[in-house]
Amino acid sequence: MFFCEKFNMTSKYIIFLFFIFKFTSSFSQMVLNRDTNLNISENGISFSSAFSGGINAGQFSEIDLNLDGTMDLVIFDKSGNKISPFINNNGNYIYAPKYRSAFPKVHDWMLLADYNCDGKNDIYTYSSAGMAIYENTSSNNLSFTLVTSLVLSPAPQNLYISPVDIPAIADIDYDGDLDVLSFGVLGGTVSYHKNMAMELTGSCDTVAFEFSESCWGLFYEGLNSYILNCPNCICPPIANTNIDKSKQKHAGSTLLAIDIDNDNDMDLVLGDVSYNNLNLLINGGNNQNALIVSVDSVFPQNNSNTIAADIHVYPASYYLDVTNDGIKDLIVSTNSQNNSENFEGCWLYENGGQTNNPDFNFVQTNFMQSEMIDLGKSAFPTFYDYNNDSLLDLVVGNYGYHVAYNNPISSLALFENTGTKEIPKYELIDRDWQGISTVNLNIQLGLPALSISPTFGDLDADGDKDMLLGDADGKLHYLNNQLGNFNISAPNYFNIDVGYFSQPQLVDVDRDGLLDIIIGEQDGSLNYCPNSGTATIASFDTIIKNWGGIDVDTNYISNGFSSPKLIDSSGVYQLFVGSFTGTIYQFTNIDGNLSGQFLPVYSTVDNIWDGGKCAFALRDINNDNQPEMILGNLSGGIAYFSSDTLLNDTTTIPTNILNNRKAILNIYPNPASSKLTIESSEVGIIKIKNLLGKTIYKSRKSNYLLEVNTSRFANGIYILQLNGMSSKVLIK
Repeated sequence: MFFCEKFNMTSKYIIFLFFIFKFTSSFSQMVLNRDTNLNISENGISFSSAFSGGINAGQFSEIDLNLDGTMDLVIFDKSGNKISPFINNNGNYIYAPKYRSAFPKVHDWMLLADYNCDGKNDIYTYSSAGMAIYENTSSNNLSFTLVTSLVLSPAPQNLYISPVDIPAIADIDYDGDLDVLSFGVLGGTVSYHKNMAMELTGSCDTVAFEFSESCWGLFYEGLNSYILNCPNCICPPIANTNIDKSKQKHAGSTLLAIDIDNDNDMDLVLGDVSYNNLNLLINGGNNQNALIVSVDSVFPQNNSNTIAADIHVYPASYYLDVTNDGIKDLIVSTNSQNNSENFEGCWLYENGGQTNNPDFNFVQTNFMQSEMIDLGKSAFPTFYDYNNDSLLDLVVGNYGYHVAYNNPISSLALFENTGTKEIPKYELIDRDWQGISTVNLNIQLGLPALSISPTFGDLDADGDKDMLLGDADGKLHYLNNQLGNFNISAPNYFNIDVGYFSQPQLVDVDRDGLLDIIIGEQDGSLNYCPNSGTATIASFDTIIKNWGGIDVDTNYISNGFSSPKLIDSSGVYQLFVGSFTGTIYQFTNIDGNLSGQFLPVYSTVDNIWDGGKCAFALRDINNDNQPEMILGNLSGGIAYFSSDTLLNDTTTIPTNILNNRKAILNIYPNPASSKLTIESSEVGIIKIKNLLGKTIYKSRKSNYLLEVNTSRFANGIYILQLNGMSSKVLIK
């Protein structure tokens, strides 16, 4: 059963709801199970992990998921904060999403390492300008327990880590416990936070950090340039005469500490937010007193005669054994959520040497991505029988494949259903179906459109379905179907403009026999365009905004990115809406109430989640009279949910993300000069205090974002507080 939210209703209204529920119960109570058994192939080769969801900004770690003694793989995608677990099956990684529910909800970054030396990798993750630790408490099943929500170094100061950075977590001083290297608030120099667990207790099982050095290795990094051997951590300014002036000031770095030359001290691999290369910093000191003596800017090329890492922007490196030979390999990906490689962005270098004396050999640019459906950034699926064989094929639009120094390439992917009515099977036959990537739908600029979202319907009563495309500019484009070929007939269709990121559906909303349009958009609301024309000549001259009073994700963020699907269930309409958070919302009370408020209800779709910015297709594709779902996400991947309970359900459905959502407080830029932006789903009173405890600023935060004018603040360190959360802010 499902339950509607509590309302003050008259008895007559309750009877009306009962009438709706009675005639929609079969649809509302559908059981959608995650199903990884649907076969999808490309060029005749089946994807081994087709539905693992794409990767935009992957962070790689290893952990024993099924407790069989073998290390498995976990990929955390910073883009959408999605965790993707993979079981190591004799060297092959098999997608196992059922383990996702064991992990806590995390954001920005997640690294797995054994903090308490019990042989089980624990979770290190971002938290309030610092780091939280979850202990791996697995016994019979994978489980984690929060150790600390904010690591201090030393108390009461938190161990500072920026949300855009990746810290190095390693045993820097070789005493048996894990220390932390991270850039400080001002950047430029690396802070060394020494783990005092062994010194204080003789055991790793304690969280006790000491701020040991503000300039570990005695070097300064700025704009991908370095000053070495800075006495007393005092470095002269870098003369960046040859640096591209378009490069931004240091705003993020990724760190990896490894002993690359087997001399018992940690060297450092560093990536910078504005550049595409990795730098290897060689430690010529020792494990007690680090001293960086050289910088290799084309790592790992010079180290082992292989090609240099070349990630378009903000590379990050990870060191783990993915070739199952007991020796750690190198994976390089991007740490940027935007404007970064999203299709071939996971470089694998196999280690032909030893963990502490590696010989890296380049293998591929799409590690794991080649095993999954990855359509770049975002996926907008819909079903359409393109070859009139009575089998529903799949068409998926996207925001685009990354192109360095240019706009992404947005396109349509066509998956042909080569199976039967009872057993569907899909072949990815075209990643740029109908050549949409080259059609100048943006008639003002004479350029192809971005963020292509398709829908199909017969708008001219000629017996075939035409295509309507939404785009990032909030416009629609009409393509007429002529014997299976779609010709652009009306770019900027009827001058419809809903703002940004239109996601349309052609559907007969008012049941008058004519196809209407409903459109999702960036702000989370819905738009309704009734068809005032005829069956042969459609006309859309009216846009009804805020249709149904719907504004998805309004409690969490101002931009909900609504993605609607209106479905007829036994003669009664049900409305499903995807959103920025990845939650799918369901609404009823639509028929006979097109100008009123729709009624939110709870159903099984509330429990489905597979990444942020979700969009979906919902149709019966296996002839069981129950709908199946293809769910797209921000990482450019898709998931499949079957309603046939006879199929082997490979996982349980994840817990509703809303029920487990933890408060997030992001503050940027930090350091700030003239303006500070506070980002959080929490609302309440913002207080900014100086180090003497005096409140110098106070304001009510009622939206997801709050901007604070800091131009008149004195330079210094302040404490920002919101609903029990706090964070340090540097004004300079």
